Order: sequence, then structure tokens, then C-alpha cells
Amino acid sequence: MDADVIVVGGGINGLWTGFHLTHEGKKTILFEQFPYPHTRGSSHGQSRITRSSYASEEYVAILPEANKHWKELEKETGKKLYLDIGCINMYNMKQTEEEFNSIIQNLKKHQINHEIIPGEQLSERFHGISNDSQYRGIFETNAGLLRADKCLSALQESFKSHGGELRDGEKVLSVVPINQDKVEVKTSIKTYTCKSVVLTCGPFINDLLASVHLRLPVQPIKVTAYYWKEKPGFTYSIANNFPVARDVSARVYFLPSCEYPGLVKICKHSGVAVDDPNTRDVITRKIEEEEKKALEELKSDIGIRFPGIDNSNPAIKETCMYTDSPDKNSILDFHPEHSNIVIGTGFSGTGFKTSPTVGGILAAMATGKQCPYPLEPFSLNRFNQ
Repeated sequence: MDADVIVVGGGINGLWTGFHLTHEGKKTILFEQFPYPHTRGSSHGQSRITRSSYASEEYVAILPEANKHWKELEKETGKKLYLDIGCINMYNMKQTEEEFNSIIQNLKKHQINHEIIPGEQLSERFHGISNDSQYRGIFETNAGLLRADKCLSALQESFKSHGGELRDGEKVLSVVPINQDKVEVKTSIKTYTCKSVVLTCGPFINDLLASVHLRLPVQPIKVTAYYWKEKPGFTYSIANNFPVARDVSARVYFLPSCEYPGLVKICKHSGVAVDDPNTRDVITRKIEEEEKKALEELKSDIGIRFPGIDNSNPAIKETCMYTDSPDKNSILDFHPEHSNIVIGTGFSGTGFKTSPTVGGILAAMATGKQCPYPLEPFSLNRFNQ
């Protein structure tokens, strides 16, 4: 055997899976089809939000462990990865009251530190956010910003230092289960054997699952991240302890200026569906029209919620991808016919913050260990009901 476990897909969830496997002494090979660093997947970029404000309790339950692992990775590698600047989540109570109430219930149940802020007091607490009597805010103190590219680099370093074999620029072409104890993994270079395989291939998952006669109901989504200039007299910077922010009702998320001085990252939690992730940047008339409409909506949202931002035109734009499942929940399951093929996909834009725990779950599944979290909410069976 070349390895105990082979992980296919070297984004954040694949790397955390490899991290847990190597820390448990498992011989692990991780394949990433593109050479590092690259911008072809879902994990690159300089920043991601981390928070616990979810209406679905299964996510709230796994985030404390995830936050713990981020801190431990910082200590191991000596890299600052997690900035505890807090997160202000804003809800239009006429549109999202039920979601707001569910989130408060979950935060209380799991003892997540938070504070409710009336919409009339938002600008007093956070200069640069508009007051709105129809809104209420939930401020999480144990939340903030993950430095995405540095997180990837730290995980690669840890994985290799614990004996993991990282093979980037080597594409996996097929996965062939021989029996319940052996899988052949054919790449662009050679064929490897292992006891089990974990597939964390993001939007490319169905290309590989074709070799084991399975297709998942997931949709690659092209997402554009925009950076905007601050107006004179306003400073939305991490240096001034400005938090990350979300206008939940408008599906807008905000990250304070950090990677580009004087520029804040404001985007929609949505994107444009693409047929082929390999050609995501090919612009068709339909994609151009959808992106233009979304950008105009975002400009309007910025003008309403963030008066200190110049919303005339973005200064920078960058591209990544989501892999959406039909219900926007992750898929963590075994292949229906092969228990030594483990699937982790469909993270729908939430996968970065949960990845330390999800990687542990996938590692446990691949090695026959008991998972400490219920997996029913993430099962493939839910799509057949």
C-alpha cells in the first residue's frame, strides 16, 4: 500500500482532513490538481469570516471545536491566522425574525458569547454602519476573520512536518475500489493504492465520482469578491478594531480593511451558476447580465448599510467558487456502495470556518472511528426523501 488514506483535493477541507490523519499517525497522501498557490478553487484569498450565528444547530455545535483547532494551529506554526475582532450580524425583523430567534436560541444553548443591539444603536456602536429601526443586531465577540492564504500555508506546513505527502500539480483521474480494504487511485503520473479515499474536490467532485458511477446534486457557483474604497473621515480597519459584518437580510457580508489598506471587502453571499468549473471565467451574455445586475444590487445595499464606503465602483475584484448543495448544507457521507470512499463536498460558502472540525469528521470516517457529531443532517439520503 502506498498510503493508509489518500485525500483528493487540497483546499481547506482536504488539508484539515490530512492534518488530522497525519496527527493520528496515518500514512497520508494528499493530491491537489493545481500547483500551489492557485486561484482555481474555493479556499484561496486573504480573508474569510468565522462566526457561530447559524439557525441550523448542527453548525453551531461544531464551531467551538473549529475555533479551538485554529488557535492550536497558530501555536504549532507560529503564524497569526485568526483575528478575534467580533462579528455584527444584522437582521431585518420584518424579513428574518424567525431566523433571528432560532439563532439566539442556538447561541444560548451552546453558550456562545453574544449581545443583542437595537437597530437604532448600530452607528453608535459601529461608526460607519447605518441605524435602522427595522433591524436588530447580534454581536458575537468570539468571531472574526481568518487569514485564508496563511491558513492554507500553515496547514501545508503542519501536514508535511507530520509525515504527510503533499503532491500538488498532480490530477487524480479515477478512483477504483478493488475491495473493502483497497482502493486504486490513478493520477496523471501513476497509480497508487490505499485503504480508503477522501474526496474533497469542491466543484470538481462529479468529474471524479463518474469513475465510481455516482453523481451528486451539487452546483458550481462562480463568486466575485469586491473591494471598495473608504470615504474620507471613515475608517473601517482592523487596526481600529472594526468587526466583520453581515446584513443577513440582504445576503451581504463585509470584512474590514486589512489586506488592501483603505479597501474593504463587501460581497454578496451568492453568485452565478456555471456548467463547468474549468471554464468559470468564460463570460457569456447570460453570465455578464447576471453579474451586472448583482453588482448594481450590491452597490445599492452598500449605500444603505455602509455610508462611509464609496459605492460608485469597486476598486478590485477577485473570483472563487462555491459548491452549492440543494439545501445549502454540507455533504459528509460514504459512497452508497463503497464504504472506503468518503465524500466531503457541497459546503455552499460555509466550508472554511467549519473546516477544522469537518476535517476531523472526514478523517474519522476514513479510518473507521466513531464520529462525535450526528451525521444525518449531512447525509446523501436526505436528497432521496
